[in-house]
Amino acid sequence: MWSNDTGCCGLHADCEKGLRILRNENLYYNDEELDAYKGIPAEDYTPEQAAEIREVFETLMPKEVSDWVCAMSARGIELPSDVREEALLLIGEN
Repeated sequence: MWSNDTGCCGLHADCEKGLRILRNENLYYNDEELDAYKGIPAEDYTPEQAAEIREVFETLMPKEVSDWVCAMSARGIELPSDVREEALLLIGEN
């Protein structure tokens, strides 16, 4: 999804809503356990899986949310719809 050549995070509809483009390849979040969810469509998460993603999301500072969303996309991890919507609200406020 994310391309070093274009600098695009792959979330075109979200980028239009104000997400910053992920530019730092070394951006790191202590959430490697979420890599297990790579390729799972947002609507296919179990309640337990969605809760695990939400738990990580709730540890973020508001200024980190935009980069985290792009990092998740770059890793092929779709956010559960409720987390994604909340993230977009936070991004719009910051």
